[in-house]
Amino acid sequence: MPPKTQSPTSINTYLRCPRKYFLRYIKGYKTKPSIHLITGLAVHQAIARFTVAHAADDLRSDDKQQVLLEMFDAGWQRQKGELGRLKLSQGELADHYNASRQMLVTWLGRHPICGIVRPEVEVRLFSCRHRLMGIVDAIFRQNGAVTLVDYKTGSKAEITRDIKIQMAIYVLLYKDNFGAAPHFVAVDFLKHSISRRFRVTEGLLQAAADICARIQEATQSTKEKDYPCRCGGWCEKDFIVENGPR
Repeated sequence: MPPKTQSPTSINTYLRCPRKYFLRYIKGYKTKPSIHLITGLAVHQAIARFTVAHAADDLRSDDKQQVLLEMFDAGWQRQKGELGRLKLSQGELADHYNASRQMLVTWLGRHPICGIVRPEVEVRLFSCRHRLMGIVDAIFRQNGAVTLVDYKTGSKAEITRDIKIQMAIYVLLYKDNFGAAPHFVAVDFLKHSISRRFRVTEGLLQAAADICARIQEATQSTKEKDYPCRCGGWCEKDFIVENGPR
């Protein structure tokens, strides 16, 4: 069986619970819709589209904010079908909608770099050598330094193991694609208006390569018995099983 192409999400899924990896990536079960995934997607898309279209424009602050929020509203409307399936109250939906808009307003206020530097956004990177892919939210190149940025919309401003692995994999992918490692990685916690930046080291690159090799080896089997549950059965609740309960 040829090696699978992994991603930061698939690798972190396996590390949290091999059975969840089996259900999602081998059985192909669909994940249940989530308000956090839906709002996160709409926020990410608004930032990316705004950056591409208007980051270098000489617009007034009020005009930039209006454009950014209009882009978010368009993305929110595109998710109406998924939002309806969540069966949340109008009040709950309004709370998530307003919180997402506020994240975008504060993000725009914290980034005077808009109008000066236009980063690359939603950059898809692939590595044949490591059988790996990932999508970097933004790549900034300024004054000879390269910074990879990931935007987080979650409730906690914490550098978790998942985030460390994700950013290490992005560094590995960048080096494989461009021949040199980036200088920095940054995580922007939008809800908290906090950005944390770290210098890239050789140790980070090696750790990413090691973990990718380990997960490739661990996921060659297609047998369910080789993917034990480590989460007490919670992994079963994350999926839509069209044929009914297992």
